[in-house]
Amino acid sequence: MSKILIVEDDTVLVDAYKSLFAKEGLDVISSVTGQEALAKVKNERPDLILLDIMLPGGMNGFDVLEILKRFEDTKNIPVLVMTNLDAEEEVAKKIGAEDYFVKVNTPVDEVVRRVKGRLSKA
Repeated sequence: MSKILIVEDDTVLVDAYKSLFAKEGLDVISSVTGQEALAKVKNERPDLILLDIMLPGGMNGFDVLEILKRFEDTKNIPVLVMTNLDAEEEVAKKIGAEDYFVKVNTPVDEVVRRVKGRLSKA
């Protein structure tokens, strides 16, 4: 069973994704802050990460992405950036994001499709 880490501070959105991904047979873990996300990556070893850019706690999603891509044991984990910032796609992909989508413009079923598609390539 593939494991997804969702790094997002909107608990309603996280719960919706957890429900949808569970129906697809995917194991979902989540974190609210960047620091918590990095700890979960180390301990849980997700197969894919859905990462928001705007996070509480002093570390944003770009910081998390840069750290993940810096280390040998985490640099190959696919990261899909989900945000409401529509002007940051180039930055995210330059750092190493494999996909980028604006939450308000992307239906949740499209997110599920993209996640499943990326997991099938792994």
